[in-house]
Amino acid sequence: MTSQRSQLDLSCVDDVPLHRVRGNQTGILLSIIATVLLQQVWILLIPLAVQLVSRQYGVKYNPFVRIFASMFPVSTKTESRELLRFNNLLAILFLTVTLAAHAIDFTIISYISLAMLTVAVVLALCGFCLGCFMYFQWKQFIALRKTKKQRQS
Repeated sequence: MTSQRSQLDLSCVDDVPLHRVRGNQTGILLSIIATVLLQQVWILLIPLAVQLVSRQYGVKYNPFVRIFASMFPVSTKTESRELLRFNNLLAILFLTVTLAAHAIDFTIISYISLAMLTVAVVLALCGFCLGCFMYFQWKQFIALRKTKKQRQS
């Protein structure tokens, strides 16, 4: 039986256990739900701040992970830190676009951006990482471009 302390060990490693990733995703989703139900877009500043702090200082300082990871069974499966950083960047982008569009009364763009983030988070919680898929496609595109340049040389 593992102790509570070992479950909350957030030391920096190359991979992040899946239950911690799910904790972050749950925090984002709950923030989106609260925003929609309460019609208060400023609530999205919370996940934006959390994602910015997490991007700068790592998962160790992510409050969503600390609060919600314990809701999920401890997982031996992991996510690559590189993929998580890409997904984190996408979340920051969607949250920033949503808040900025709302601030300048581009309501439709705000809702579209929030819907895209919601779909990505729900899919991730269901087991399909849309950001990972996009990252893979991007890497393939870069590799293909590099190969074409080498053939032309």
